[in-house]
This record gives sequence, C-alpha cells and structure tokens, in this order.
Amino acid sequence: MMCDLERSVSSGGSAVGILEATLREQQTLRTPVALFSDEYDSKSVRERFTHLIPLSKPNPGEQYAFEVNLDACTGCKACVAACHSLNGLDDDESWRDMGLLVGTRKQPYLQTVTTACHHCEDPACSNGCPVLAYDKDPVTGIVRHLDDQCIGCSYCILKCPYDVPKFNLKRGIVRKCDMCQGRLAEGEAPACVQACPNEAIKIKVVKLDAVPDRGQIIAGAFDSSYTRPTTTYVSSKPIPNAARPADSGRLELDHGHPPLSWMLVLTQMSAGGFLGAALAPLTLNEAAVTSAAALFFGLIGIALSVLHLGQPLKAWRAFLGWKKSWLSREIIAFGALPGGGAAIAAAWWFESLPLMKLAISGTALAALSAVACSVMVYADTRRPFWSLAQTAGKFFGTTFLLGACLCAVVWSWIGVSALPWAMVLAVTFRWMLSIWELSRYREALEDETCAWHKSARILQKQRAHHIELRGLFLILTGLLIPVMIAAGAPTPWMLATSLLLTFASQLIERHYFFTAAAGSKMPGN
Repeated sequence: MMCDLERSVSSGGSAVGILEATLREQQTLRTPVALFSDEYDSKSVRERFTHLIPLSKPNPGEQYAFEVNLDACTGCKACVAACHSLNGLDDDESWRDMGLLVGTRKQPYLQTVTTACHHCEDPACSNGCPVLAYDKDPVTGIVRHLDDQCIGCSYCILKCPYDVPKFNLKRGIVRKCDMCQGRLAEGEAPACVQACPNEAIKIKVVKLDAVPDRGQIIAGAFDSSYTRPTTTYVSSKPIPNAARPADSGRLELDHGHPPLSWMLVLTQMSAGGFLGAALAPLTLNEAAVTSAAALFFGLIGIALSVLHLGQPLKAWRAFLGWKKSWLSREIIAFGALPGGGAAIAAAWWFESLPLMKLAISGTALAALSAVACSVMVYADTRRPFWSLAQTAGKFFGTTFLLGACLCAVVWSWIGVSALPWAMVLAVTFRWMLSIWELSRYREALEDETCAWHKSARILQKQRAHHIELRGLFLILTGLLIPVMIAAGAPTPWMLATSLLLTFASQLIERHYFFTAAAGSKMPGN
C-alpha cells in the first residue's frame, strides 16, 4: 500500500488526493454486511427472506425443520442475540446457543455450531412431561411448550438429550424455542434465520420417513435414534470422527435437586417399612404402629417433593401424563399411600388382624410399585449414570436397608423382643451393593470408553469426599451390628443411631446421584 502511494506521489499525484480517492473507493466496496443491508432495504418485509423459509405448509408426513450450513456459520452469535431480543427473553435466558467443535493434533479441525430445539419427530420432552405441557403441531411438526400448563418440575430437562429446555427461575417454569411459530404463520422468517448475515440457518420441509436413524445429529451429541431430531447440519467438508465439543472436558456438577434427594430416601424407607410390617408376624397394634411410622415418613417425603416444583400450586395436575410419563405414574403410585393408611386405620379401628394384614400388604405393594416407577423415571432419561441396573440397585437397596432399620427401631420402642436379623441382612446386602458400585466406579474411571466415564471423573474430582463420608457411615453402621448382637437385646438408642447413620449415607448417595449425572447436550449448550 505504501509502495503504491509513494509511486503515485512520485508520478505527480497529491498524497492527500490519493488518500481521499482511496477512502471514497473503500466506501463503495461490496462487503457482506453492505450486500446484506442493501438486499434488506430493497425488498418488502415478506420478500426479504422468502428463499430461507418454506412458502407453503408441510404436506401429511412432513414437517418444518432447521437446516444449518456449517460452512457459512462464523460464530458471530447474531442468531443468539436476535432470538433473545425478538422473543423478549430474560437477561439470563437463552433459547439458542453457540458451540465449538475441535479436532486433534493429528486431525486439526475447528467449527462453530449454532444449536436450538431440534423439534424431534418423537420428542422426549413431550413424552416425559407429567402435565402435558408440550404440544407437537400436527401440521408443522413444531414442538411447542405451553407455559401456562407447566408446573416447573424440570423433568423435560432431564429427558431431553440435547439440553434444550431451560428452567426460568423468575417464572418458575421451563421455556424453549418454538421456531418463532407465529412469525412463520405470517410468512415471516424466525428471528435466528432473519438475523444471520451469512444465511447459515434456514427452515426446510422434511419428510418424516426420511429422517435418518443416525448415530449422532452432530459430533459430540447424543445418539439421535432416541428422539429422531429433524435438524440437519450440512458442510462441504466432512466432520472428523475425532471431533469433539470444545467444552467436553469440563467436569461440571449438575443440579443437586435436594428436595428430590430427600423425597427418594424417605419414600424408599417408607416402602421398606410397609414391606417389613407385611412380612413380620406382628400383632394388631404392632402392625398398626409399624405402618404408621412408615406412612409418616412416606408422607413427609411426598410433601418435600413439592418444594422441587417451580409452580407448586399446580402440582395436582401431575397425573395427566400417566399414559406416557413415568413421573406421572410415580406420583399416582405414591398417591395411594394416604388411601392405604386410611384402610390400615379402618382395620385397626375394627380390630381385624386379617384386614390389617391385607391393607398393609396392598399398601406395601403400591409403595414398591412407586419405587419401581422412581427407578424408571431416571432410567428412562437414558443417561449412562442412571442405567436401569445401577438405579434399581441403588433404590431398592435403600428400600431394604432403611426399611429394615426403621422396623428394627419401631419394634424395639414398642417392646417387640426380636433380634434385628433383618437389619443385619439388609446392611450386608447394601454392603455387597456398595462394593459392586465401587468396583464399577473404578472400572469406569480407568476405561475411557465406558458410558459413564465422565460421571466417574466428576465423582473423583468433585465428590470424592462425599464417597468417603458415605463409606464411613456404612462402616460405623456395620461396627454397631456386632455390638447389638453381643448385647442380645439392642437398646432403642443403638438402633436409632444405626438408622441415622444409614439414612445419612443414603442421602449423601442421592446427592451425587444427581450432581454426577453428566447429562448429554449439544456443543456449547
């Protein structure tokens, strides 16, 4: 540039004149921003983006879907800002995110990725919602969230393998992208489509039978055969198999959900207490007191679970999704406990031991069914750390352990002279499960291909002291058992201490059950 200027000056031109001419020429350069601005101003509102959206509604067997051109995406976040502005989102709320894919030293790669809701053919958020707060439009296929129906349970967040729904603490509900459905209905482009200066985002019509059962929607994302997302990412250059999200190595804790931790432990102890009352040869009053204790803790757990909701006054609607939501089924099953308690009270009032046993057995069956539903609530999210075998072992192990401890304490207080062999067996069983869990944890920590390797790393880095404290409580419980056996008739205080130690150990386990779940998500989400 300076050489050209020197030659121009040496040939007789004025340096000031040449600079002015250069500046005038620069103002006429056709930059992408200038081209975009001219194109926008030269057309009417409806004509500006007609080439980026469908001009007609989908036919039967079709639906709208996002198409993202990775080659055109520069990571400018104009789509993120436009989505936030045009949808009137809160300051800390975002329905569209920007992520980054990176390669390795042997396969260098760098690619920005814009992500939002994929409006899946079989949306997991809708299938899991207990109050039917999701609606998949039968014409457009857009998955909408019905804010006025939401109770803020956040189960859709756990169910969605792409981390799309976002909890809004201010409103106490979940919200998500709806593809700017109102704008599309009027022939307007969604905010993200309209804002992208490189036209990297489009709305297409896709045939549902052509939505592929691909392994991943994009590198680093969840197995897409689960929900069949309709978003398509296109690129002229193939994404390397070794490409991973830039934030995949972060070992971050998930939400702890304290009310749910307490609810799970208390209701599982209640189920174990009912089971003990049903199986033990007790008198009428002994069975009534044992059942009352089990019901008391079960009702406390159910009451605490309401504190988890963003809209607790709407909790009564949680049964509506019973046809497809395990959360609704769990709530219905636990809802049988008050009725079972009333039946037990009626049998006690009429002094009928056979009716008492029948009522206790029915309530125990309902409580164990609720625990099974609790297992499925988390196993159905398909998170590796919440696998069916592992979750069932934890939940039913807690049921037998705390149930036996609760029965031993109650029977000791009411004068039932029985050595707590059930408690000994339950503690032994729980120890065996803990040893199995520990061996699996060590295997997952060493094996990078293990499905819950990341959860194991989170436990090692963030929750190692929790594991040690839980193990200490279990060891102390085990040390108390020989003392109780040697005493012949353990005192209520010994049994109560054992119950408190085991309860604390299970509560700690439930805490890192949630915090180390390591849910899947899209890059950068």
